[in-house]
Amino acid sequence: MLFLTLTLFLIALGLSFALGWLLARQRPTTPISVVIPDPAVAFEITIPQDTPPNEPIYLAGSFNDWNPADATYLLTRTANLAVGSWIFEPGLGLEYKITRGSWQTVEKGAGGMETRNRVITATAGMVVQANVVGWADVAYHDDAIYDPRVERVNFWSQSLGITRTFYVYVPPETRDNQHERVPSVYLLRGHEREWINKSEDTTRGGTRNVLDVYEELRATGAIGPLVFVFPGMTSANGAVHSAGLNMRAPELAKDPSIGSGRFEDYFFNDVVHHVETHYPVLFGGAHRAIDGFSLGGFMSVNLALRQPEAFASVGAYDGLYFWDEPDHGTTIALTDTVFMRSLFDPDYGVPRDQEFAARNNPLTLLRMDGVHAQRLQWLIEYGPKAAEPNVNYFRGVRLDELLAEAGATNQLGGALPDGIHTWEMADEHMRRALPLHWRRIK
Repeated sequence: MLFLTLTLFLIALGLSFALGWLLARQRPTTPISVVIPDPAVAFEITIPQDTPPNEPIYLAGSFNDWNPADATYLLTRTANLAVGSWIFEPGLGLEYKITRGSWQTVEKGAGGMETRNRVITATAGMVVQANVVGWADVAYHDDAIYDPRVERVNFWSQSLGITRTFYVYVPPETRDNQHERVPSVYLLRGHEREWINKSEDTTRGGTRNVLDVYEELRATGAIGPLVFVFPGMTSANGAVHSAGLNMRAPELAKDPSIGSGRFEDYFFNDVVHHVETHYPVLFGGAHRAIDGFSLGGFMSVNLALRQPEAFASVGAYDGLYFWDEPDHGTTIALTDTVFMRSLFDPDYGVPRDQEFAARNNPLTLLRMDGVHAQRLQWLIEYGPKAAEPNVNYFRGVRLDELLAEAGATNQLGGALPDGIHTWEMADEHMRRALPLHWRRIK
């Protein structure tokens, strides 16, 4: 009898987690409140922006003989968060570390320093939040250039109240011509290095990045000269993501490298202003495009909708957008568990500030005031339904639906049959998007 009862309990628990996951991926049709009895210990692990997208994340500890690749303790990844939940005996002391499948890829501290074992005491229903600073096999260099074709810019941000870094690419022929000004493209993801680091994940093979795509397009005459800007929209180590917002609760990040947390002001008032007063670019939104990958896609669409006069063309590859509440669209849907994850605590506050969130989320912005979308060129792509949950197909489809309702047209094909959430695919998105950006902003 005891065995039967325990078996039924575990089955019910598994079904509850599965239901919660499905609700988070697909658009809700009505507000749903699901009460899940949870005797387990839940883990929410924030991982670095440059963690290879296809690699698994594990817990290794005293509870599994320190096995660094134990499938029982495999976490589930969404954006830069890895989550999982397991039942431990209440009061049991646990020591653990986080790995990508081996001790050669175990977590490390700042500057690659060794870290102590993480220690907790298990309590039913507890949520353990942790932040991975770096990995043993990834070297982090604060002063790196990553690509000799770009210029590293360190400047004082009035909005953030700290010194920040971004990268700029200026075509050689434009740099040599004192009288030429060209359009500009702003590319977003998180950390400023990601679009130009050829080793940002293994799919680039350490040999290519978006500038190689650009040069190939130039060689065929598909586009003309462009200045590229790569702003940093995270903390210095990439662990705290601003989502491009004037963050609602930056103090929750406990990271001085985000300064005041006013990243929307930083982008428009500091970065764009600095670029247009120090580099040979054409002035004004008619000559600017913005594009992004993953949370960078969220940022590019969100910033363009918040300030549509600032751009003429906007794109995104496999962006993560929070679900609009079905009935009225002026809040985030109650069923969007991704929105509630600790990764976004500094961005939207705890408890979540729904009014603030609605003004800082593409789907709700389109529902509340989508008419401005008509003035922009839209270049949106995302992975296919078959690749869920490793892509953002459902959220991308919803963005397309709302753009159409607002009278705007997506000039690209939306879902890609072979689309996966990798940097190689983000670069290929730019191969299709750049000629269209160029024609609109030249």
